[in-house]
Amino acid sequence: MNMPGMNLPRMNLPRMNLLDRYIVRNFILGMIPVLLLLLLLFSFMALAEELEDVGKGAFTQFDAYLVVLYTAPRRVIDLLPVTSLLGGLMGLGVLANHQELMAIRVGGMSRPRLARPVLMLAVVMAILTVLAQCYLVPVSEQKANELRARTLAETRFDALGDAGFWTRTQREFVHVTKVRYGLLLSEIEIYSLNASGRLSRLVQAAQATTADAGEWLLRDVTVTSLAGHAVEVERHDTLRWPALLSPEQVAILVLPLEALAPSDLWRLVDFQRENGIDTHRYRVVLWQQLSIAIAVIGMALLALPMLQGSIRAMPASQRVVLGGFIGIGFYLLQQLSGHLAGLLKWHPPSIIMAPAVLVLVVAVYAQFLDTREKRVAQRKAATRAETASAGR
Repeated sequence: MNMPGMNLPRMNLPRMNLLDRYIVRNFILGMIPVLLLLLLLFSFMALAEELEDVGKGAFTQFDAYLVVLYTAPRRVIDLLPVTSLLGGLMGLGVLANHQELMAIRVGGMSRPRLARPVLMLAVVMAILTVLAQCYLVPVSEQKANELRARTLAETRFDALGDAGFWTRTQREFVHVTKVRYGLLLSEIEIYSLNASGRLSRLVQAAQATTADAGEWLLRDVTVTSLAGHAVEVERHDTLRWPALLSPEQVAILVLPLEALAPSDLWRLVDFQRENGIDTHRYRVVLWQQLSIAIAVIGMALLALPMLQGSIRAMPASQRVVLGGFIGIGFYLLQQLSGHLAGLLKWHPPSIIMAPAVLVLVVAVYAQFLDTREKRVAQRKAATRAETASAGR
């Protein structure tokens, strides 16, 4: 004869899976409005900056809207940690307001078990964040740069395809075939014309990077000079060249460090280290990008401990406000750590990862806090029982 208690684990398993999906669903539903609100706010600020360039060259108001749209993925990634915390507080706060979280806890589910679906969702978001940083953000930022190129009347930009990047500065034509790692100009040709408009010199370089005082450092250079029927060829390992591109052209052609893929940054650091170039600022940006994935997990898990307990102790609105202050404080601390690591030349991994790791450690510790309190209470109860039995 089967006892009723023997079927309980088998009956509870589907309910637990259904409950996990219910928690994840509410978490996502809470994140969507928060992300849209923050994204709209920061996008309006970006649009105000882009509209200032309307009318320059062939740049139109519609181009400004497209630039804001193309740069949206990078803003979404920057906002994900704060969105994870506020979205969790709003989405799971609905369960707390209806006493559903309390009912789940009374039913015997521990905090670590309750945090499992949130952790799984946070890990998926962290993985998607890294994938977006590697594949989506560089492509979208490049599209935005192509649109910004319309502000330059003397620049032809063909997405660095067969035609590449062409620009004219006084009597020089500059051709850039491609950009490596989103930052290093490769296969450069500089055509210099004389007063009569004829070609007088051709400079070919394998690579070009910015140097001090606005100069460019060309590597593996071949200089071909034409004087009448005479041709003179010179080769240089490195050659400094003044004003290869204007700052506006550099901003269009070269992606910002924050928009580079982590994989490209990693290869760029190795490449610059092999050539004896300081890589500190590249490593700072690389670890800033990697810290976002850790921060997403930590901030998502941090929402659960803030929802435990009675709703009367802290209303939902106050919890959201508190979460907002925590999110803003974390964002400022994360930016501060990056600036300190860059300015003071501190070790980037330990300084930049510290805020994200701290949030993650606090969030994980809070999940096991009730288990620890139960163990302490059980020990006290056992001690009192032993004392009472000894007194008898």
